[in-house]
Amino acid sequence: MESPELGSHLTAANRLLRLAAQLDIKYIFTNLGSDHPAFIEAFAELHQSGQAMPQVIICPHEMTALSAAHGYAMITKKAQMVLVHVDVGTQNLGCSVHNAARARIPAIIVAGLSPTSVFGDQVGARTEFIHYTQDTSRQHEIVSQYMKWCYEARSPEMMEEVLLRGHQIASSLPQGPVYITGTRELWEGRAKHTLQALNAWAPAALPSVGAEELAHLAKTLAQAQRPLIITSYLGRNTESVNALIQIVDHLGVAVCEVNPHYMNFPGDHVCHIGYRRNSLVNEADVIVLIDVDVPWIVSKVAPNPTCQIFHLDSDPLKRDFGFWHFPSHHTWTCDSHSTLSKLLPLIQAEVIETQDHQTRMKWIANAKIKLKLQDMPTPSDGAINIQQLSEAIKELVNDKTVIVFEEPTATERLQYTLKMSRPGSYLANGGSGLGWSINAAIGVKLADPQAEVITVVGDGSYIFGVPSSCYWVGETYRAPQLTIVFNNKGWNAPKASTLLVHPEGVAKNTDHFWITVSANTKFADLAKAAGNALAIRVEKYEDLKTSLALAMQTVRAGQSAVVDVVTLPISKQILGTE
Repeated sequence: MESPELGSHLTAANRLLRLAAQLDIKYIFTNLGSDHPAFIEAFAELHQSGQAMPQVIICPHEMTALSAAHGYAMITKKAQMVLVHVDVGTQNLGCSVHNAARARIPAIIVAGLSPTSVFGDQVGARTEFIHYTQDTSRQHEIVSQYMKWCYEARSPEMMEEVLLRGHQIASSLPQGPVYITGTRELWEGRAKHTLQALNAWAPAALPSVGAEELAHLAKTLAQAQRPLIITSYLGRNTESVNALIQIVDHLGVAVCEVNPHYMNFPGDHVCHIGYRRNSLVNEADVIVLIDVDVPWIVSKVAPNPTCQIFHLDSDPLKRDFGFWHFPSHHTWTCDSHSTLSKLLPLIQAEVIETQDHQTRMKWIANAKIKLKLQDMPTPSDGAINIQQLSEAIKELVNDKTVIVFEEPTATERLQYTLKMSRPGSYLANGGSGLGWSINAAIGVKLADPQAEVITVVGDGSYIFGVPSSCYWVGETYRAPQLTIVFNNKGWNAPKASTLLVHPEGVAKNTDHFWITVSANTKFADLAKAAGNALAIRVEKYEDLKTSLALAMQTVRAGQSAVVDVVTLPISKQILGTE
């Protein structure tokens, strides 16, 4: 017999929250607004009655909200809810929308719409002037090209099915965000609440690669002389890493991680050739692309015309990208973990002659010598370069460490130095919207409370991350992180891009790039003011390791710490003087 509570007529907001808890949505990351009275009342009702509901994480800025949900999903693969305020809150999501889409992160974004009724005869009708100014005709178009699905709920009765469908779409591979809207009257509207059969809304499975096709791939790899695997996000499933290791060990295959979003293959493995895009692409006779978006740069390198190319990916066509094409003779839409698990026994059944294995390993060893990064010269005045800083960070790494990385122009140097080897120990933004890392670190810590989260971030990315919001949330919800700011006194990425196009231009010869920041900027103090973080500024190498050790000790005690490390400046231009 149905309980009176389940049979009662509840608001759409109340029913959404109850169902979210059933779906194992543990958190709602939100910045509340005038469209959310039904949610605030539902929060209070459920809290008072002791009913299950997701924990509310108040975020002063929406960049924090979706990026934290992003970080949580990278650890758990589970969609969380992000509740934002009409069009303006949706716009404030900013770069985090691009990041969630490109990184294929499941998230359920819920936004209110301005009320449509004006006479006061409906609960939730217009009561404030902003209900006119915030009423847009196509609010969903702000984010629609980045969403797997957008939908406006139109009646309270449909709320369970709308959420279930959104959750199913977001959770099915390739995962991604969805966007659900409803007017203020909709969220206040009442309808009967009934339990749902959640197993009828399971994520859809991707097709399996056929047995003959897998056998062909296994045979081709076994017969190759210079096989190469390129990946970026295979490690999203940590079990895939072990399967790849066993395949590589048996065959002797070069593995290159390009712009890795996860730790995909142990950096200290003898077959790991590094993190430099384009490596060995023109030498390989077989290339296997596994979960990768941009395997090489077409203007820089091309595969040998006789090279056989295979692409295994949950999204091999990159349907949401604009212009995109990389050739592949065999393209398979598949779950890489399932596919590698089936491929492994076929590979192990292949007999590999000792001489053939040795020949491959010699090719890999010679390639690693050619691709080895040269040591950077030590500054003579006690200054700090990015190699010294990377080496100091490496000393902090242990079996609890999770590196959350966002320092674009130091990417290869840091990765080459750290050589992360534990699945799940390294996370990076799958998109290019800066400001992700310090906020994603919150979600990582909430998902794995035992983790020691070390966020490595450039000074520009740090500012874009709205630190006044991030560290407030981290302090409030006990999600401490050690943040290490690579402070080269400017935005190095625009300079690097300029030099690629104009290597001997006027900008280079006059050192005018318009990318420097004030030498007096105190990055760490922003976190101290907003979230009581320990703030340290380091300018000399002799102070670096002791400062990082103190900061790590502070984080282990439950308090965030930000170490602003001043490295060699990228330009001497002083803005505002010309």
